[in-house]
Amino acid sequence: MTPREIELLTIAKLEHEGHQLTPADQREIHRSIQDSIAHRNRFRNMMTSPAYQWKKPDTLRR
Repeated sequence: MTPREIELLTIAKLEHEGHQLTPADQREIHRSIQDSIAHRNRFRNMMTSPAYQWKKPDTLRR
């Protein structure tokens, strides 16, 4: 499902349950879905990237 479909289904479910959503509520739903997708992508990148290994510098910095 695309983020837009998730957003529309969430809004439709809330309205079906009797809630009246303002445009601010809809923007908040949109923002939270986008944030969770970005978080999921950052986590995936962090888990699939190679482990950091420190290497001693060749020369001293002075």
